[in-house]
Amino acid sequence: MTANDVFLLVVRWIHLTASAAWVGGSIFYLLVLRPAVRGGNESGRLVNQRAAAEFRVLVDVCFFLVLVTGISLTFDRLSAGVTGAAYVGVLGVKVALSVWMFVLARRRRSRAALLDAYRERPDEPSGALQRVARALSGYNMVVILGVIVFLLADLLKTLFEMALR
Repeated sequence: MTANDVFLLVVRWIHLTASAAWVGGSIFYLLVLRPAVRGGNESGRLVNQRAAAEFRVLVDVCFFLVLVTGISLTFDRLSAGVTGAAYVGVLGVKVALSVWMFVLARRRRSRAALLDAYRERPDEPSGALQRVARALSGYNMVVILGVIVFLLADLLKTLFEMALR
């Protein structure tokens, strides 16, 4: 194993760990923490605020690590000279969805801070279309996109391995 192989192994490990922490943390928030503190009492709100503040730092670190390691991994794979248009297309979709996840997380923070500053709760959606739109926004969409990005990562690995054969 060369020094370059060890470097790429570490970079892949950091990329995967940061991605898993971000998406896994989002799944935890969506399926465990949010329902647990939804009761509306003051202690639940405080736990949610503190957890959100800590998770915000984690997301920022993870996004930075995913970005830096992703650039390195992209350069390595594309410079190998074996990837084709399908690989580049899937990679482009993966990058776009990852950026969308970050934008959603940032937008959710801004909205939550604004609502908290005025101590307002968003109106409950009244129609079916509004409920679907709300279910497919914010952290829900971050989780959905994260799972899709993991699928695309596996597809990229498969495409790369097929190209090497």
